[in-house]
Amino acid sequence: MITISRSLIRRLRITFSRGLGITARQSGPTIDFQCGPQGLFIRTQNDQIALEYHQPGEQPDVSIALPFDFLRRCEGTKDEPVTLSLAGDSVTAEWTDSGIPQSAQFEQEVFGDFPSLPEQMAANPARLLEALGAAAEVADNDSSRYALNHLRLRSRDGQIAASDGRQLLLQSGFSFPWDNEVLIPANRLLSSSDLRSNAEVQIGCTEDWTCLRSGPWTVWLLINKKDRFPQVDDVAPSVNSVTSTMLISDADAEFLSKAVKRLPSNDNLNHPVTVDLNGAVSIRAQGTDDPQPTEVVLTSSRRDGEAIKISTNRHFLARAVQMGFRAVEVHGQESPLVCREPERTYVWAALGKAGIIAATPEAIRIESERVTNTFSQPTRRKHFAMPKTESHAPQNRLPKTDNTELESSLTPLQAAEALRDSLKVTLTHTRELIAALKKRKKQSRLVESTLASLKQLQEVA
Repeated sequence: MITISRSLIRRLRITFSRGLGITARQSGPTIDFQCGPQGLFIRTQNDQIALEYHQPGEQPDVSIALPFDFLRRCEGTKDEPVTLSLAGDSVTAEWTDSGIPQSAQFEQEVFGDFPSLPEQMAANPARLLEALGAAAEVADNDSSRYALNHLRLRSRDGQIAASDGRQLLLQSGFSFPWDNEVLIPANRLLSSSDLRSNAEVQIGCTEDWTCLRSGPWTVWLLINKKDRFPQVDDVAPSVNSVTSTMLISDADAEFLSKAVKRLPSNDNLNHPVTVDLNGAVSIRAQGTDDPQPTEVVLTSSRRDGEAIKISTNRHFLARAVQMGFRAVEVHGQESPLVCREPERTYVWAALGKAGIIAATPEAIRIESERVTNTFSQPTRRKHFAMPKTESHAPQNRLPKTDNTELESSLTPLQAAEALRDSLKVTLTHTRELIAALKKRKKQSRLVESTLASLKQLQEVA
């Protein structure tokens, strides 16, 4: 007999469904239960991924294989026990629901060969799963070109690389106990919280599978041996070509993450916003039917370098901020934007000059709360799921350029420069207002002159 809680069954159903891509209408794979001296092992698999959950504690030797529907029928939110009894090829599940006894009959199924553990596993910090999750969100799961629906794990520098052709995320400093590199599916389970814990993460590979172990979970991901990953090491422009850098305060980062999703849009493919680094740091957008743009002013952020306007995909900008980056390098209106840290580089293509929205006094203006001295050193932030973007955009592709390590740091004169920038933007808007008033005054004089001429004509007539 096997005993398992309804809440654990629910957790298993959610994790298995996410990892194997099982929808409510699909029957799902076989679930295997193996009991013995080392505890209970619950397994399932398809041709791309295998999953195992381990519940420690000595148990009698029992082996049961059930249909996926068992999980759906017996799951619950409480720790009420479900007992599985085997009689021949028939399995009886018994539990209570709101105090009422329940039971269901299932026929034993055949469970296929399961992957073995690697002979060698390397220990990594818990952030490895966070890094794999961030990489899985950047990858293009619908792509069949250059294995962009896979992640590249390279041993020599412990690097994880992911790209969809318009954005690129490189994360390094991990320990991978194999030669060269492997390609693994960018499975959406990696970007969920199901596998994450504070425990260390072990990783290794066999001839056909890459294996991850964290807490009670072990995951095998099939190695792609036939496709190739694009050469991405030189995609990021050199730090020496930086035109300007947008320095985002912690307070503004939180404000921007919420605000950028709510800005209007006139393009549901590239989701453009204009980043205006001219005095203040402004994010500007305009809907198709909007008479004027809406702009968000990051009052506690600033620029370091030349004034410049760029057009960018708002989701890529938000992803950079939510991954914890606080400095965005601008290399020109047609060049990729770059966020750099010693072990992380995030690059994405700009949308070009054509989509830039000009500043106007009529713009709807929303300012973040003014806070000074809120810049921090780069830190990794909580992992957020971002909206997936279409993969067939005709523009916004990443070029190839040289790559160099970042060797700059934030200036200590932040408060003074923030005040300077605030005064600059005030002066700019004052000049625009004066120009508008002069234009109106000129128009008024023209109207008065026209009326006077008409009056003279009437007198002559």
